[in-house]
Amino acid sequence: MGVKIKRWTQKKWVVSLSFIALLLTMFVFEEISSSPDASASIQIAGSAAFSSPPDINEIQERVSVVKNLAYSDSRNSFLDIYHPKNATAMMPVILWIHGGGYVGGSKDSRQDYAMALADAGYVVANMDYALAPASRYPGPVFQANQALAYMQLHAAEYGGDMKTVFVGGDSAGAQIASQVAALVSNAELANTMAIQPAISNNQLQGALLLCGLYNLDTARATAFPNIDVYLTAYTGAEPFESFPKIDELSTVQHISPEFPPVFITVGDADPFVSQSVELVDVLQSNEVSVNSVFFEGTQKNLKHEYQYDLSTQDARDTFEETLKFLYIHSK
Repeated sequence: MGVKIKRWTQKKWVVSLSFIALLLTMFVFEEISSSPDASASIQIAGSAAFSSPPDINEIQERVSVVKNLAYSDSRNSFLDIYHPKNATAMMPVILWIHGGGYVGGSKDSRQDYAMALADAGYVVANMDYALAPASRYPGPVFQANQALAYMQLHAAEYGGDMKTVFVGGDSAGAQIASQVAALVSNAELANTMAIQPAISNNQLQGALLLCGLYNLDTARATAFPNIDVYLTAYTGAEPFESFPKIDELSTVQHISPEFPPVFITVGDADPFVSQSVELVDVLQSNEVSVNSVFFEGTQKNLKHEYQYDLSTQDARDTFEETLKFLYIHSK
């Protein structure tokens, strides 16, 4: 009888813990995802507001939107393409990877931001990917590579020139984008992951990394809210540091002089400040070109994903710096 009670108690504890985790995941998803019409209202993601560019109505008049193109047969493998309506020359291509703790978020919530990039003279492929815990690492990395392969075949239909490619993302999407850049530029990592990069390093002209994490050994020390929940969902390991392939996710371990130029930013009140600073140090030690927008010592209190609140001057200034980086490295 005692054994049965013990087993029932253990089972009840496991079920309760799973239920709590499910509730937390649902809460996180609601916090970091948004409606398909991202321009309809201010969306909240983590501790930052999503606010459209002040001239979004004019941008919508100038940019064509092609929705929900299937880039592979994998789960949730759809992307949107945005491109200027009146372009007269071939344009660089940007692959954008959304954040959301690997468990939430969507391309729709990044639409206005991606359209603003397109309005500046780029073909932007804004992708979705299968979310954790239903889909785990390395799924999104493989899907990003599949999206690049799709663009290899179809970018020209929208005026895109695949000789000039950028990968970008925010938060978890920045980690994925940085790992894709490492795959393209580091044959050893590509071989370890048994993945053939869809583009060559000569095509990849830069990486746009916004508010991301780049060293999984120190990710827990950032005290980012629920970081263990996100990374356990993504890796399937608890603690996530015990995941056998955890080093593959740490971009700082895979930087070489061949890594593409980087634009990187993070708010001064973002727990991931240390992650961005560390990545810059590693990039510079490998003589990789870096443009950074940090706010250390400013007391601005810019939180995670600050760059999406385009109602603020700081977000708009960072966006202008992003466009400068793209322009310089598109030549």
